[in-house]
Amino acid sequence: MRLLHDLQPDEKPVSQGIYHYLKDDVPTGQVEKWLITHLPNGTEIIRADVGDSESSLLTHLRRQLDGKPEWLRLRYGTHSGVKAAAQYTFEEAVVRVARQAEGQPQRLDVVDIAISYQIDYHPVISHDYVWRGYPTHARGKPWSIPVFSPDLWTEGPEALFGRALRFNVKPLGAEDIVTPVGKFEAVRSFEIILDDGTRALAWFDDFGIPLRWFYPDKAYDFVLAEYKRQD
Repeated sequence: MRLLHDLQPDEKPVSQGIYHYLKDDVPTGQVEKWLITHLPNGTEIIRADVGDSESSLLTHLRRQLDGKPEWLRLRYGTHSGVKAAAQYTFEEAVVRVARQAEGQPQRLDVVDIAISYQIDYHPVISHDYVWRGYPTHARGKPWSIPVFSPDLWTEGPEALFGRALRFNVKPLGAEDIVTPVGKFEAVRSFEIILDDGTRALAWFDDFGIPLRWFYPDKAYDFVLAEYKRQD
């Protein structure tokens, strides 16, 4: 997989895998490769490479020992070169954004957001915000969680800006699921209603890795096709 930053000598690989992106059960051509590593102090680093024959998205997230995101670096490009890049620095109730798009000056922004927010930076491996953001005191009830999400669909001056959103999350209980990797028994499942009303279903293993992410109304399906742990 392509990397924004090479592994350092003290990084320990923990898990890695590949997601296949499907539409109506047919591969779209996009594939996501991901890698999770740990540093000696417990810091977690998540790398992802999402691409097809025309474009690529590379991400590099650093998460603190307590599970809170520290910073995210993101780069979007095509075969002709880098189109936009950004760094998002996560603080208690704000996200500081440094970004630059092709042909545009560098921009510095601050996005205000509710405390205890989660992040969705678009690769499937980033979708652990579902179980990270759902509080135990909700006890199975639907719960609205604040989410910060970089905007990948804007161009020009607004390229790679970010939005403060709210997603509604509801646990569905333990379910068995079969993926190309194999059968997983009694895994956590959730229903998610995104900010625009789009409904998603998600399944996670005991380590919090998304096994499948499915949009039933749009027939988009993201399935774990390869998975390796190095405990």
